[in-house]
Amino acid sequence: MRLRSDQMRQATPIHLSLLQPQGISRADLDKPLILVHSNAGYSHAGSFHLDSLVEQAMIGVREAGGAPFKYTTTDVCDGVSQGHDGMNYVLASREYIAAMLEIYVQSHRFDGAIFISSCDKALPAALIAAARLKDEIPVVVVPGGSSDVGASYLMCGSVGPAAARVEGGLLSHDELEFMRSHCIPCVGACQFMGTASTMQVMAEALGLAPPTSALTPANERYILDSARKAGNLVMELLRRGMKTRDILSAGSLTNAVVVHQATGGSTNALLHLPAIARAAGIDFDASLFDSLGQKVPYLTNIHTAGEYSSRQFWYAGGVQRVIALLRDSGLLDLEALTVTGETVGKNLETVLGSDFFRAGEGYLGNYATIDGSRGLTREDVIRSPEDPRNTYGSVAILRGNLAPMGSVFKYSACDPSMYEHTGKAVVFDREEDCYRAVTQQEIEEGSVLIVRYEGPQGSGMPELYYTTAAIVGLERYRKSIALVTDGRFSGATAGPVIGHVSPEAFAGGPIALVENGDLVEISLQRRAINIVGIHGEMKRPEEVGAALEQRRAGWRRPAPKYTAGALGIYCQLATPAMEGAYLQSPEG
Repeated sequence: MRLRSDQMRQATPIHLSLLQPQGISRADLDKPLILVHSNAGYSHAGSFHLDSLVEQAMIGVREAGGAPFKYTTTDVCDGVSQGHDGMNYVLASREYIAAMLEIYVQSHRFDGAIFISSCDKALPAALIAAARLKDEIPVVVVPGGSSDVGASYLMCGSVGPAAARVEGGLLSHDELEFMRSHCIPCVGACQFMGTASTMQVMAEALGLAPPTSALTPANERYILDSARKAGNLVMELLRRGMKTRDILSAGSLTNAVVVHQATGGSTNALLHLPAIARAAGIDFDASLFDSLGQKVPYLTNIHTAGEYSSRQFWYAGGVQRVIALLRDSGLLDLEALTVTGETVGKNLETVLGSDFFRAGEGYLGNYATIDGSRGLTREDVIRSPEDPRNTYGSVAILRGNLAPMGSVFKYSACDPSMYEHTGKAVVFDREEDCYRAVTQQEIEEGSVLIVRYEGPQGSGMPELYYTTAAIVGLERYRKSIALVTDGRFSGATAGPVIGHVSPEAFAGGPIALVENGDLVEISLQRRAINIVGIHGEMKRPEEVGAALEQRRAGWRRPAPKYTAGALGIYCQLATPAMEGAYLQSPEG
């Protein structure tokens, strides 16, 4: 077997001297060299436990005849970064983590890699890096699993709306403190179908993570088994001569979109999947979410758009259950290869022949339904296509004169009464001002809040979580006002909110030209978002266009918020949100 690491052995005689002091033998240095990278650290609950998975993955590599090397790049937490300017750095961190993984593999000429990640930006960074390295090595991704529900079915996604209710005088501080103290009982990704959970699901649906690995309970033995197996798998892929290019394909990306729509995944996946596809050199348009979304049934009842947790989703069968339920739909590419070396269809047959579904449903029965009347069943968490929660997906792409390149609407987390809405614009150039106006209940019902200059080039594209949580947390606003932004949303976000508006305001997109009192129309049925009136008066499209052009003549781009450092680089080079908001070289 020809080894990529031989380039290092033949060119660098000092390698032996530099690596032996860490306890690596001469015999090990003649074996295939496997990078085992994780985001382990004291950074947050989603990454704290990953070292234990690294240990198991390294055992698996050794069992299969390889020499593992442990590297670490910890990640930041979206939740810890929310509500202050630190959130502006979070999406950019995806790019820098992906870059470090690429640097590790390329500089030390590893033969294969295992990437172990749990959360929002680290896991997509691992997938982007795997895509960049597609022609070089095999990569196996190990998701870091899910936390459990807290006391009385509390989940961390409940805290934001509760905090808004406290600010509005509708909930006591003591009750909020109870929720904060008892909503996260153990390590693992947040328990709802937020970005961390979604990207674990995407990793498995893409075939880059092993079957049944997404959202494994983070404090149970099954996740240790998954990590150890990954060590065996990467060595088997190496022996077969398989690389990531054999796995990541247009078919696997289609599978990911289908599973995303069926599970009500986070809108952040519409940033990450295009970036992964671009890194792999695969043509991909976000409109695929919309075209498939109108064919894929929405099956899952998972918080925040539903009742149950991501861990309970795993017990109900997880990604493999969704694939099993949709395998006869004609929507999935069952011939797409995966890190097992087998196809999606073959993997499913293996799972069906095991006791995975039976054991999971047994664990599921240990939980009571939300009303406490009986034990949970699979159908409570994952519905069948014959009895879906919705017959057509969970996320839509809206376009129009406000968002010519598109915008994203997660309608599965919105009350149907807001699927069609027209209201007067209330414009904010900073999220902080919008949040204050909402929590102080200064906004008129029926309004459309416009929050701009929060796109990739304007601010690094922060999440507007607390503003959306405030809207959902206040009964008078939940079904009466909408929010439209060129920023993005947390996976915990619910309500009538449209994000990723492209082109963004900083790039001179039409959202920069909206003024207070303009009429904004949102239509899920027509997949449209348009300015339909000027200063409170309905106008014909050509009249609106003329008014916007007049305003454009007087518009001036504001000074950049960031001109140096990590965000200075990111804001200057980031692509539009609808293309993935990835770092693009100055040459393109």
